[in-house]
Amino acid sequence: MVLNLGGFKFEWKQTSEIAIETDFGINSQERIANFEALLSAKLGSQSINLNGQTLPFAQDGQEALKPLYALAELRQSLPLVTGLGKYLGRFAIEKISENRSVFAPNGAFFTQTFSLTLRRDYDADIA
Repeated sequence: MVLNLGGFKFEWKQTSEIAIETDFGINSQERIANFEALLSAKLGSQSINLNGQTLPFAQDGQEALKPLYALAELRQSLPLVTGLGKYLGRFAIEKISENRSVFAPNGAFFTQTFSLTLRRDYDADIA
């Protein structure tokens, strides 16, 4: 297991890339006849983009992402833990994108890729 989001396990066979973006909230203020002033206007934010693929005929079936959609429909933050047991915080599912290709005559697909955008919920970590 690479990651566990609220009970949904992202296995190493299905996970191809994880991108973590941390914004530290540094902005600039333009000044007349002077250099820009840098200031910290907010505490920051963190998001994670995860890309992967399912294995429809080898292992996962045609509805491998169904539990992930069910978690997204809860519209609440979920604990995110690495396969090594490190707690990363609570994250809400912001967006799921999926692509299906190579179809059988009955409409079943042979390949499915997906991407997932998670946004950190700092308030839920405090509560």
